[in-house]
Amino acid sequence: MRILWDRRELLLKIVYYGPPLAGKTTNLQQLQRMIDPRYRSDLLSLDTQGDRTLFFDLIQVNLGKVGGLTPRVSLYTVPGQPRYQRVRDLVLRGSDGIVFVADSHPARLHENLALWREMHAQLQAQRMTDRPIVVQVNKQDLPNALPAARLYRMLNPDRPYPWIAAQARHGVGVQETFTRILTLVLQPKEATP
Repeated sequence: MRILWDRRELLLKIVYYGPPLAGKTTNLQQLQRMIDPRYRSDLLSLDTQGDRTLFFDLIQVNLGKVGGLTPRVSLYTVPGQPRYQRVRDLVLRGSDGIVFVADSHPARLHENLALWREMHAQLQAQRMTDRPIVVQVNKQDLPNALPAARLYRMLNPDRPYPWIAAQARHGVGVQETFTRILTLVLQPKEATP
């Protein structure tokens, strides 16, 4: 979180993290449709030929005033393919909050778990373990989808994070996820003695 005092702006970075094809880009596309164009940028995507994220997707959202400052939120996605681990690490740097998008298809469980562990290892290496995380259990509309609560427990047996069941391609759970991570990021931190 950075503050530009001369412009009275609060700059926030939210990263959507997760396995390939889990719905990270779909979340940003849906947010672009939901948010009035006066308050957001166009979606910038660097895709491969197969329509998969190569480096990142980015959309910027401007919100109403918070404490006399205007928040400007940059939403990024990371590529989920294994060969882009370094890119994920770079995009994650300096983030203020993370949305982990899990794929509910049973065949994707291994990828969900691998990327979940990788994300936490990167956060630890970057000394960012205090960042708020929201888990979005996406693709709940699949006929064989793992139940959202079960998939969440498989990912996260130790520490409670907020989670939301979603169907991003239908817009279900997208706004709720965005609102929840923003609330956590903007929540005042408790002072430590």
